[in-house]
Order: sequence, then C-alpha cells, then structure tokens
Amino acid sequence: SASESVDGNLDLAAEAVATGATAAVETIVHLGQTFGAAVVIAVVSTLLTLYFLRDGERVWDRALSHFRTDVRDDVQAAGSRAFNVLGGYMIGTGLISFVGAGSQFVIMVVLGLPLAMPVFVLSFFLGFIPYIGGFISTLIAFLIAVAVGSTADIVIMFIWTIAFNLVTGNIVAPLVYGKTVHIHPAIVLVAIPAGSAIAGILGMFIVVPALGVVAVSWRTVLRVMSVRKSGTDPEAAVPSEVLPQAEAADSS
Repeated sequence: SASESVDGNLDLAAEAVATGATAAVETIVHLGQTFGAAVVIAVVSTLLTLYFLRDGERVWDRALSHFRTDVRDDVQAAGSRAFNVLGGYMIGTGLISFVGAGSQFVIMVVLGLPLAMPVFVLSFFLGFIPYIGGFISTLIAFLIAVAVGSTADIVIMFIWTIAFNLVTGNIVAPLVYGKTVHIHPAIVLVAIPAGSAIAGILGMFIVVPALGVVAVSWRTVLRVMSVRKSGTDPEAAVPSEVLPQAEAADSS
C-alpha cells in the first residue's frame, strides 16, 4: 500500500520486506520444531531410563522364561556379555570425551582464551558422537581463538585442532574401543565410516556396540536356533568344531 501511494517507487523495498518476513517465519517455525523435538526426546529418554532401571531385571527374567531350560543358561550368559560390551562402550566413550575435553580446556586456559569451562562441558557431551562431535567442539574453540586471540593463538589452536581430530579418530578411539568392546582396532577404524555411510551419525554411534554385541553372542544365537530346530540336546545340536570355540568364548 505504501508503495502504491508513491506510484510504485517502493516496490523493491516492499519485496525485500516480504521476502525477509517469509524467511523469518520459516526460521521461527523450524526453531520451534527443533525445540519441540528436543523436549520430546529429553522426556522420553528420561522416562525410558526410569523404567529400565526400575523394571529392567524383571523384564529380562520374563524374557528368559520363554526359553527352554536347556538353553536358558546360555542365553543368560550371552545377555551378560552383551551388557558388559554396551557398558564398556559407554565407559570408553566417556573416557575419550573427558580426555579430549580436558585437553581442550587446558590449552584454552594456557592461551588465555575465554569460555574455557562452557566449551569443556559442551565438548564432553559432543564427544559421544564419533568424529563429528570432536570436530564441532574443536572448531568452536578454534573460532574463539580467531575472534579474541592473537596470531600465535590462532596458529596453535589450528595445529592442535588438526592433530587432535586425527589422533583421536584414527588412533585413540580404535584402541580404547578395542579394549572396552573387545573388537580389533582395525575393525573399529573401518566400521565407524561404514556406519556413517549407511545410517549417518546414528550409524556412527551404534555400529561399534552393535558389532561388539554380535561378536559375543552369535555363537549362542546359533546354538539356540539349532536346539529349537532339532529339538535335541544343545550339545548334540551344534557341530563339534563349533563347541570348543563357544566354550572358550563363554569362559573368557
């Protein structure tokens, strides 16, 4: 209306305002959806954690009751090993995150950069996302150095950022996961990019514990399936060359 009142001389400004308003509304809607999704995830995660802590043992006992008596002990042992693998993965990830965030905190304090503690906390939680989390956290520290640091600070943070991501992603993480999840570091090194190619960030996060669970339970799964199929004694249902390996895995 204002543009028409001056014979269309404000058409360009009117179009700019309309375009900006549309973009602003879309941004607000997107932020609202993101915030809503984050709230839902937080609430559901909290409730699931509460239920699993309260009723997890009872649910597991009920699941075991559906198995035959002659294979129930094997399933129990496989479940215990799988639980230990998942716990080891989370402990290993927490250790990598803490060491990475701590080293970043130290270097920011030494260089006199601000926001060292908030970046430490953020880096610790981002460290639970393989590769991507460490890259984001170190990028934040590097941008702080660019914003307020000297040229020497920027150079030091740049070198540290590159070295940290290369060493953590290709050396430290495979070795730690190899010890905690009992998978060879070479397999971990290849599995994480493969998981990313298949399922993105989620695939990167779950591929290592999934492989660990499969590695400690596949023999038991085969044994139980063989018993159900044949309906015979579990020791007789499994080929003789498989039993020594399974027994060795159970004892370890």
